[in-house]
Amino acid sequence: MTPKVLTLEELNALPRLSIIWVEYYDGGEKKVSQEILAAMKCYDGTFVDEDACVYNDFESDMKPDVIDGSCWRFWDMLPTPDQSKAVPWE
Repeated sequence: MTPKVLTLEELNALPRLSIIWVEYYDGGEKKVSQEILAAMKCYDGTFVDEDACVYNDFESDMKPDVIDGSCWRFWDMLPTPDQSKAVPWE
């Protein structure tokens, strides 16, 4: 299977305790973070990653920030660096 970036609908449909992978684009520095973190879906529909960051507004998180263009994307499986680079940030 090939990792894929999840849509808003797919994130919301995942069952509790699902694991996803969170990737961050730093708009201020114009670069993608080297670290992709695992996150687990909680009973309330939020995801919490390995650094205890909480994601609950996926629609906003997935859109570039109006100030610096930063955003996140959520993967169903951990992508390799090449797989991550091959998928454009939208």
